Amino acid sequence: MTVHLSGQRSTTLPHLLASWKTHVEKLEADLSLPSSDRSVWGAHDLIAALVLRDFIQDGMGALDVALRSRFESLISEIDNRFISFTEPDDQLRVEKVDARSGSEREWWWKRIPVTGPAREEVILYSGLY
Repeated sequence: MTVHLSGQRSTTLPHLLASWKTHVEKLEADLSLPSSDRSVWGAHDLIAALVLRDFIQDGMGALDVALRSRFESLISEIDNRFISFTEPDDQLRVEKVDARSGSEREWWWKRIPVTGPAREEVILYSGLY
């Protein structure tokens, strides 16, 4: 269950899943905090979380059906939590902030937090108010 992150870096799928969960929890916890709070996460932290989710998707593609089913049930809980505090990003602001070009992005790239510092930064950096 090793997932290759770059030419020389790899990690395990369970580690990526735990990281996605931690990122989702932190982004949700920051929703009610002011952007002046130096502990809050911003737009680039949101992008990092979404990249983690991409790696999970890639890693799940290499699993056999039975194992993939088990991981899908775990990931769906975290995904549902992410969905609970985000809304559709119809203007694709999040994608505009991400500097990497790419093909069609998955659904998590098309969501933005409903409030909070990460949302504020995404709107600011995307130039779409």
